[in-house]
Amino acid sequence: MQPGAAKRAGHLLATLKIVSGYRRISVLFVLLLAALVSNGQNINRQRVNGLLDDLPKSRADDHRVAILLELGKFHIYKPGESKADLDSSRMYLNWARKLSDSLHLVTRQHETESLLIVADLESGHTASGRSRFASLIANCQRSGDKEGEAIARTRFAIWLRNYAPDSIKVVANFRRAAAIYRSISKPESELYALKEVAVTHFYEGKLALAETELLAVLKRYRAIHYPNLHYTYNLLSSISRVKGDLNGALRYALLCIDTMHKTADTASAAAFYGDLAQVYEVAGNHQKHIDWAKKSFTAWRRERLPNFALFNAAGTIAKDMINRRQPTEALHFIQQLVKEIPTNTIIQKGCVAQNLAYCYEALNNNRLAERSYLEALYWYEKNGLDFEGSLRVRQELGAFYLRQQRYKEAGDYLTKALTILPQKEALSSLRDIHFMLFRVDSAQGSYLSAINHFRLYKTLNDSLFNEAKSRQLSQLQIQYDTRAKEQNIALLTKQSELQQSALKRARTNQTAMMIGAVLLAGLLGVSYNRYRLKQRSNRLLEAKQREIDQKNQSLEQIVTEKEALLVEKEWMLKEIHHRVKNNLQVITSLLNAQSDYLQDSVALTAIRESQNRVQTMALIHQRLYESDHLSKVDMAGYIGELIDYLLESFNTQPAVRAELEVAPVRLDVNLATPIGLIINEAVTNSLKYAFPACATGTHPSGVIRVSLQPLTQPAYRLIIEDNGVGFPAEFDPARSNTLGLTMIQGLSRQIGGQLQIRHAQGVGIQLDFSPTKK
Repeated sequence: MQPGAAKRAGHLLATLKIVSGYRRISVLFVLLLAALVSNGQNINRQRVNGLLDDLPKSRADDHRVAILLELGKFHIYKPGESKADLDSSRMYLNWARKLSDSLHLVTRQHETESLLIVADLESGHTASGRSRFASLIANCQRSGDKEGEAIARTRFAIWLRNYAPDSIKVVANFRRAAAIYRSISKPESELYALKEVAVTHFYEGKLALAETELLAVLKRYRAIHYPNLHYTYNLLSSISRVKGDLNGALRYALLCIDTMHKTADTASAAAFYGDLAQVYEVAGNHQKHIDWAKKSFTAWRRERLPNFALFNAAGTIAKDMINRRQPTEALHFIQQLVKEIPTNTIIQKGCVAQNLAYCYEALNNNRLAERSYLEALYWYEKNGLDFEGSLRVRQELGAFYLRQQRYKEAGDYLTKALTILPQKEALSSLRDIHFMLFRVDSAQGSYLSAINHFRLYKTLNDSLFNEAKSRQLSQLQIQYDTRAKEQNIALLTKQSELQQSALKRARTNQTAMMIGAVLLAGLLGVSYNRYRLKQRSNRLLEAKQREIDQKNQSLEQIVTEKEALLVEKEWMLKEIHHRVKNNLQVITSLLNAQSDYLQDSVALTAIRESQNRVQTMALIHQRLYESDHLSKVDMAGYIGELIDYLLESFNTQPAVRAELEVAPVRLDVNLATPIGLIINEAVTNSLKYAFPACATGTHPSGVIRVSLQPLTQPAYRLIIEDNGVGFPAEFDPARSNTLGLTMIQGLSRQIGGQLQIRHAQGVGIQLDFSPTKK
């Protein structure tokens, strides 16, 4: 940035900092539908009016408590932290608490308390809110209220995710809530909690994992005939759009709208319309992008609530007005909207500043445009600059400076836009940033960098559009070929008819003088009959063609579904290995925690050896999860990792070192597990007993050698040996009843191997085995 520009930008940002006085709100609140569903605020103003009408008519029972809780949630989760809204929520919730207390509704009591805690957290009482949630969960456990505990954990996880991001605690609470709902047979609530796990991973930028989890949730929703699938479809559409799968994004977005209308659950229609508009924007369908953005804006405006999505949709409409050469009208439209519905959060202020920047630039007032862009950047940075909508402001600043031919500033902002949380940027945004950096580098003479950016732009653009264009071209080619065949058939038919007609005319002329008018009438009748037969034949051919086309479409659909099932099966297998590994690590952590309370050295040793055995199995599932082979274990990498773990666990380095000679062998998981346990027990015995002199320095160095080599196919030989002190003279391995040797012998018999143990010049174990033996 030039010195003058830097000074100007610094002055603008410093001026903006003076007016900052807002709390930081949830940076993920603005992901449209995801925010609505995650916060539990999936009721609109119309629904609230209906609840207010029903409240005085309701009886003093559980139904009235449910109405009061819904009204309390509505006021808590409205955008912003208005004291009036929070006071209204507490009024309804205190009413619900008194009624649930008088009716002795334990779960309702706990649910009401959880919402009151959220209201306090929204007011800024973070420390007390956390401790109250912990007390509430403990109280639910003491009273046996499993559903109340699940509700509390879900609400606490949502707050943590939005205000104090801690993905480990968030996911743990959601998974615990899902497990509770499963134990009390509430599948819809269980799947909601699992869906929130996927939403959390989506927010972290783990798109593949989030998509896999959502597809699993969708499958189970369909299995229980759950009607409101549009919320899940919307999330899948957003993930597909961000990762560049425009076909998937459009398909899920249209399914979302269709399901919403079928179920008449239009509480989140505004969010759904806005997300569909984004898909059409990336796909380059400008008219549909504007049409759906206008529908979204109309629905949000009808709510009369300030919302990021409202101002974001207004910005889309303003840009369309600018494109139609109406910048003055666009500026008036944005200014009038803010007067009508004032902003109440930081990100809303940032969005409005962006919209004003578009208008000022279109009016050639570059000074105010730059100021507005920098104001938007300031508000978003104050909020954290970590969601897709706010990340775009740096890209727009770079584009603005590029249009002004201020290439240094343009390059700075575009580079930052490219490097800040790229996993949360849509592929279309990354593509556009690389193209602008290509232009910046070209203008500054950095041609190698420009070429690299252009190559990345082409790669991203091809990933977005080549597949779709190829499919469209294929469809056009099929339509063209069909029309060509139809034209050829019509031409041949016409030629045949002309030939037949000429032949008939010749015959008629030859016989006209002899047969006269009777024969002529007969020939005309035959000609008409042939014409009718040809028409009938053509209709039959067309029907056959339609039948063939339908069968081809059915076959294509079947092949597509089978491919999708295979992909889903592979992801499920990976997830199984991942979860098994996680469960084994939980066991390791529990053993480690238990060791903190033990003083007996024998017990501590047993705990540590148990941890090593569990880690041995966990490493297998870790490697399977990270590998493309879901049933075969790479023994070279696995054994190396296992030995390193054991040496580190016993803290023997550098006194004891390992020598590995492991062939590139892949073994089935059912065989790799006992082999790993055998290596664990043998190496553990060596580290414990073989090198007593290493600790005092009287022994130069301890060596443990592990070898796994193929013999004649399909047999293998495993050798584990050390140069330690060996067994005592009176020790007989065959009659030993120690746990380690017992496990080695038992596991060897289990896999059908031949075990030999020698104890000359250290201890050596040799195991010959075959993968084909059971």
